[in-house]
Amino acid sequence: MGLVQIDVAQIAELGTQVAMHGSVRAGEIVIDDVFELIVSLVSVVVESVAVV
Repeated sequence: MGLVQIDVAQIAELGTQVAMHGSVRAGEIVIDDVFELIVSLVSVVVESVAVV
């Protein structure tokens, strides 16, 4: 059975890929939250106008 060897360059590359995926996913979540906030505000304004 041989030893498992990992090149340091591969570790850095993997970390970069994980970080990029995480930041892209965080961006998607923020965009979703902003969209939901805008839709909620528009719905409140429309309901307020309809009541008046």
